[in-house]
Amino acid sequence: MITMPASCARFLIAIVFTLFLPCGLVLAQSSAAQPTAVGRTSNDRDADLIAELIRRTEFDVAENLILRGLESTSPMSDAYARWTLWYCELETAQRRTREDFSDQEILAAQKPIRELLDSYPEHPRALFLQSQLIGVETAAAEHDLLAVMIHPADEQRTERALRRLTAAASVLETLATTTFEAKTRLDSRSPTTPEAAAMGSDLARLAQQTQVDLVRVKLMGTELFPRGSDDRLAASTAALQAADEALTQLPSECQARNEVERLRVITLLRSEDFDRARREFNQLVSEVPVASDLRMRALDILIDLRSDRHDEAFRKLDAFYQPSPSQAPLSIDMDLVRLESLLLRDADDRNQGGDWMEMIGKRHGAYGRRRAETIAIDVLRSAPSHASSGESPLRMDPGIVAAQGRQYLRDGNPVRAAQLLASAAMAESTPDRAIKRSLESAAAFVAAKQPSDAADILSGVATLKPSGSGAAAAHLQAAILKSQAKVSATELEAMLQTTITTWPDSEQANQAGNWLVKLYTAQQRRVDAAEVATTLGVNDFETAFELWEDAFQSSDEAARIEMMPRLKHAFAKSMDEPSVAERYRHLATYFFDRVDLDDLPPIDPSAAATVSPSEALLRFRISGATAAELQKLAGDKLEMAAARLMKDGRQDTTLRIPIATLIESWPPVSANSLEHAERLVWLGRIKEATTAINALAGEPDAPRDLVRQAASLLSRSDNDAAKRISIEWWDRWAAGLPVGSDDWHRAKLESITTLKQLGDVQQAQQRARYILLTNPPKDNALRDQYSSLQR
Repeated sequence: MITMPASCARFLIAIVFTLFLPCGLVLAQSSAAQPTAVGRTSNDRDADLIAELIRRTEFDVAENLILRGLESTSPMSDAYARWTLWYCELETAQRRTREDFSDQEILAAQKPIRELLDSYPEHPRALFLQSQLIGVETAAAEHDLLAVMIHPADEQRTERALRRLTAAASVLETLATTTFEAKTRLDSRSPTTPEAAAMGSDLARLAQQTQVDLVRVKLMGTELFPRGSDDRLAASTAALQAADEALTQLPSECQARNEVERLRVITLLRSEDFDRARREFNQLVSEVPVASDLRMRALDILIDLRSDRHDEAFRKLDAFYQPSPSQAPLSIDMDLVRLESLLLRDADDRNQGGDWMEMIGKRHGAYGRRRAETIAIDVLRSAPSHASSGESPLRMDPGIVAAQGRQYLRDGNPVRAAQLLASAAMAESTPDRAIKRSLESAAAFVAAKQPSDAADILSGVATLKPSGSGAAAAHLQAAILKSQAKVSATELEAMLQTTITTWPDSEQANQAGNWLVKLYTAQQRRVDAAEVATTLGVNDFETAFELWEDAFQSSDEAARIEMMPRLKHAFAKSMDEPSVAERYRHLATYFFDRVDLDDLPPIDPSAAATVSPSEALLRFRISGATAAELQKLAGDKLEMAAARLMKDGRQDTTLRIPIATLIESWPPVSANSLEHAERLVWLGRIKEATTAINALAGEPDAPRDLVRQAASLLSRSDNDAAKRISIEWWDRWAAGLPVGSDDWHRAKLESITTLKQLGDVQQAQQRARYILLTNPPKDNALRDQYSSLQR
């Protein structure tokens, strides 16, 4: 994370004002005040005092002092602008301690400056005030970055951070241009007054600081991506380009140039170009000695750590922090480098990491603690890469981060607790502990009313550590949480499928499967439901077979053909079970086409002596063998058998006579239906078939489509007499339709086609020509059919 020194960039802008306040401030006594004296870090005691109060989180005291300062100065004065800048800095610091730095919070933090600029748009320090507005945006982006580094799965925070950084960079570029133009206008005036000269110097420093801020914003963008990733390398390259461009615009000797060069070294570290980072750092040291700047000292040690020169880094740190680390000079940069070094040492020192994280929180407040946590998480995720060649990887104990998470939970901050526990769970190498910590994290996310995040950590860890105790239960719980979060059905179904396939022998697999079957059934996805039920069958396949039967009954012919490979694959591993094989043959008896009966599982030898009616029907369908058991079919089975055999007969004309003979020997099956007439046609009993059709047509509740159905079954027959009768029925159907309609033409085409099949070619041609002359169809396809028939 980019270093923000105590006299940070925003205070630097305030400090560049030439005019100083006429009176100092005295630290007010309060119950929260510290009795120790305020240390000086700049030439401005008021800035030092406000900065120290903010560090101590004595926000109320700081606000009272700032308000007193505002009351004592004129709004158009430099002093008033400076107090306003501090007020904005105070508001920003308070929001850094909160869980979310929202867009509304940005406006609230910017309010002191916006109100001043709205009331006094021509304020002489307007550009400096605008710079502070950008600083609030940058602070909010950094707040998001800290959250994303802890919880990378937070896509909303990631997108918001990127949006804020992009916006800040754009506004900084505009401010740089505006500042340059303002200084150019000021320099063109003559004669030059002392006040104008002072303002010109301030504008020059503001322009320089804007260049620094622009590089800093670009560098912050690198932290959106993990170490070593291509995205991080690309972001580092962009930051390096920004630094190089800034250096071309900065004077050869100025504080801003030194800061850009320092940021440039950090950029090289981010791109893991450690040797180059060391070389350029050594060049920079000639301008900014390490001893004079703790940020430089921290960077020196960080380069050692990242370059695997651990012993040298540890030596330098010990020299700074001994004998009492807690009493060492305040420096967030040094403290964070010490934390990283502790986490990279042997087990005893690594265990001190948690204590030092707590100390950083005490020394630098909530902001410092968050920074420390991101360091710990970063080391946790990438520690093996720091091991020296030939050494076993140093690995930080995820329990350190988990302990920090539990402390947040005790402090009443479940979101932060959940994020830290999630990071610990994802980094945990022991499956059982990983699952346990994911459950802790999920509970915290649920407490924070973020069930979707809870589901993500549960499913993510369970998938990574499937052998962990309770992994299947955790994954199923994730699905439950996702359903409560109203995710899409597709996402929920995928999670349930994962539970089933990853832990197929678990109780949770059955629960997930039953849930999935209900979801598919509700969506009328019968085949999907049947497949899942078959996968779960194990000891009870009855539900699966019932679902397959339902799928067959509700599907058309094309869908049934597509269904067969899926059905066979679903049962492929279960056919060795005699009960499954028997039930499978039963399903095949009533629903498989004859082409799918070749690879049925054999019947159980122990039951071969006893042939059930359904098994007898299956044998009849395969070989045509009749058996007495066929006469024992009754009820629904009789209707199902008749329907199945009729399909066989329509698919294979050679089977029609034995099929029709068998069905007609049974008790009346749909005796008054067209199928009865169709069977009579198959048996050559055309007169009886016609009588049956006429009887059906004469009934008051006869279906409107009966005439067309009758014509169709007669014309499909191999019997010429039946075909000739069908012509009458096609003409009869046409007579009831609007002349010239598409259905009327289809009826006429059927009758003409049948005539041609019967050898009455001349009559067929005459009919076709007549219709083309008197009532030609508008549809080209129908017209083409008539044309082919008249030839």
